[in-house]
Amino acid sequence: MPEPIYTETESEESKIYDNNITVALALNGKKLTKIIYATGEKAYDNAYHYKFFNRNVSDLQDILGYIRILLHKPDCCLIRGVCKDDSLPKQRRLFHDDATIIEQAQNWYALDIDGYGTSSGDLKQDARSVLLALDLDGVEAIAIPSPGYLRKPGMRIRLFLWNSMRVSCLSLRKHFEPYKSIVDLALFHPIQPIYTARPIFKSGADPCNSKLIAWLPGQQCSNIVERYSIHDNKSEMYHTKKQAKAYLDSFINEMPNIRSGDRHNYLTGKMKSKGVLIGKCVAQGLLDEGETRDEIMMAAKMFWHGNAKNDSNAIDWIFKKGLEAMESNND
Repeated sequence: MPEPIYTETESEESKIYDNNITVALALNGKKLTKIIYATGEKAYDNAYHYKFFNRNVSDLQDILGYIRILLHKPDCCLIRGVCKDDSLPKQRRLFHDDATIIEQAQNWYALDIDGYGTSSGDLKQDARSVLLALDLDGVEAIAIPSPGYLRKPGMRIRLFLWNSMRVSCLSLRKHFEPYKSIVDLALFHPIQPIYTARPIFKSGADPCNSKLIAWLPGQQCSNIVERYSIHDNKSEMYHTKKQAKAYLDSFINEMPNIRSGDRHNYLTGKMKSKGVLIGKCVAQGLLDEGETRDEIMMAAKMFWHGNAKNDSNAIDWIFKKGLEAMESNND
């Protein structure tokens, strides 16, 4: 596999991004929860189109705030992947060809417990029993009842936890493989829906009543190791459109601090800069090549008064290296 085309500094800077939680709003009247009738239940609608909302989170308390709202939003769910461009009004959940969702390792993750053991009828107690079985006793967590909780045998709950380091979906899957009799491994995929809304009861009352969330205080977070990085099978990281714009703004804002004689080393990333990273974002289609060139050239003229032809050649170089880097992902 080709070596990643970036400087050591840029490689580190490109890993600096916020923890993200993505809210997916189903369009066309689709419901992302079950409907319970006296004679049975209707499964989740097969939703095809969504409006995505990327939101930054810094701890479980932030996630708790979203869950409190989404419990009562039957057309919404969560996904762990990140929408490349959440300004678009209508998209599919696509991860490979024409991907709309990319993976960036996160500290937070969710667990789906579907029928393990025997339920006590107490959400917090059941959640503690599950954490103990997963060797996560004492870890802080949020628990919500799944649609089958108190309606079907076993403990049917969804847990949200925070890990000590950012971890990929593959690493989560590998870690919980020995516990697959407890945890549904299918949840560990960037575009897999994490359902949060309560069922719609057309017959009878919700058996969970008001016990819809349990907060489990803990002295620690989980310590799952990132052994199967999202970069194991690809040499470069993918970014979102917002991140790309932030990288470009940061790159240009630093230009006044660079001496004119050092400008080409800065543009090409041979000194501390995001030069090649900007080229990668252009190659990913997150930044328009012409507009990006114009912005950098305008700043170069304003701050350096240097040789415009040489500056243009340096920008061509970072676009070329960015494209080579992204093409190496397909080798």
